[in-house]
Amino acid sequence: MDIIELIQLGPVLGDGAMGTMLQIKGLKMGDCPEAWNLDHPEIVEGIHRAYLDAGCDFVTANTFGANPIKLARLGLESKLGDVVERGVELARRAAGQTRMVAGSVGPTGVLLEPYGDTPADEVKAAFRAAVKALDEVGVDFLLVETMTDINEARLAIEAAREVSKRPLAATMAFAKGAKGYRTVMGTSPEEAALGLVDAGAQIVGINCVGGMAEATDIMKAMVPASTVPTLAQPNAGLPEVGPVGVVYPETPESMGEGLEALLGTGVRGVGGCCGTTPAHIGKMAALLGKV
Repeated sequence: MDIIELIQLGPVLGDGAMGTMLQIKGLKMGDCPEAWNLDHPEIVEGIHRAYLDAGCDFVTANTFGANPIKLARLGLESKLGDVVERGVELARRAAGQTRMVAGSVGPTGVLLEPYGDTPADEVKAAFRAAVKALDEVGVDFLLVETMTDINEARLAIEAAREVSKRPLAATMAFAKGAKGYRTVMGTSPEEAALGLVDAGAQIVGINCVGGMAEATDIMKAMVPASTVPTLAQPNAGLPEVGPVGVVYPETPESMGEGLEALLGTGVRGVGGCCGTTPAHIGKMAALLGKV
């Protein structure tokens, strides 16, 4: 059974944050999270195992920024294949053959022309290289995530379709403004659903949004606009700066309290993003009867 079949049965439970978990373990601002696949593999694998022990159905490989454009800014472009291979290997070793591994494909971090100075073909080539590496190692499905520009998201999906036949999910990040929920580039949830599906995504949704209540509001708009199953992986609320640094306010209990309403929108897959921990995922797993 692949992720498309599984999510249609639903609800599917993904894992939680990798980046903020690595920060807890010592990742410094400006460091490359994906390089920890090579430098601290035991920590990355341990995080995967903690989420699996909590009850999730899939873990996401630590490959979010593993594309040539992002890695080049850190002097690591030549390590793309090594970073991806090791990242997927760590996730697979933790997941075994009973649970799935998603290959994360995040944004390049550049602005496309005409808003920026990076040509679309350069960005698409970067996504093609990233997906090709993931496909060759053998992820169960591809997860294009945390996109804010629908045009960049489309390039990522189109690139994936050119080099891989793996199932593909795509999610975007939204925030609430004067016009309601939009990405920073102005795309609405409805427009995102239509655009992602049109580009070839088989699952669409959201991640890195400010908590369960926001996720529920967004999915109320996105689910009716989508012709494919949907996925929502919100943050543990909006980050706040406290005496000990950045903290996320939503507890496992408060995220659990919001789960019923989120599922009530018709979303078929849930999980967590920034600030969520194995405890958050464990609470969701218990409520879903997965543990």
